[in-house]
Amino acid sequence: MDINIGETLFIIVGAAISISVGELVSWFLVYRNADYKDLVSRIETAVAKYNKEKEQFVKETNAKNQEKRLSQIESQIKGLNYEMTFKKMISNAAVAILSIVTINSIGNYYSGIVVAKLPFEPFWILQQITHRGLNGEDLTDCSYIFIYILSALIFKSNIQKIFGLEGPKMPFGPGGPQPSLFKQ
Repeated sequence: MDINIGETLFIIVGAAISISVGELVSWFLVYRNADYKDLVSRIETAVAKYNKEKEQFVKETNAKNQEKRLSQIESQIKGLNYEMTFKKMISNAAVAILSIVTINSIGNYYSGIVVAKLPFEPFWILQQITHRGLNGEDLTDCSYIFIYILSALIFKSNIQKIFGLEGPKMPFGPGGPQPSLFKQ
């Protein structure tokens, strides 16, 4: 079975266009607004304050008072992060709908067509994605959805980095700071 490189490139270009349009929609609905820019500024200020307090926490002996201040700043950062998530909700819904429409459009054309050949046999979890909608037993055959997902992940992160749409960096994950941070 011959693989047409043009079909694979069409899927990659389709993913790039879809992600670019999605990020444009996000910029239009969220990133260009003064409210968002103000929120980013407040988060960055709170994160800088948190990092400064955390550095002092190691140096000072008054751990109880310092821990209370860190806890207050953490609560402020979590609240601002929640507000950021809420502001992005409509944009994320629009991007999700756009992605679903794109995947369905590409899927209507490429359903059952092998668009790439993998150099390995994927492990069982990935087989559900790489071989989706394909007939046959050759698990190295690759369907359109796997190429689209990989391309979309690559393009989305790079487009966000290039245009500065990543959002502020948090000093800790969604669950809050690690408990070992406060133990000495």
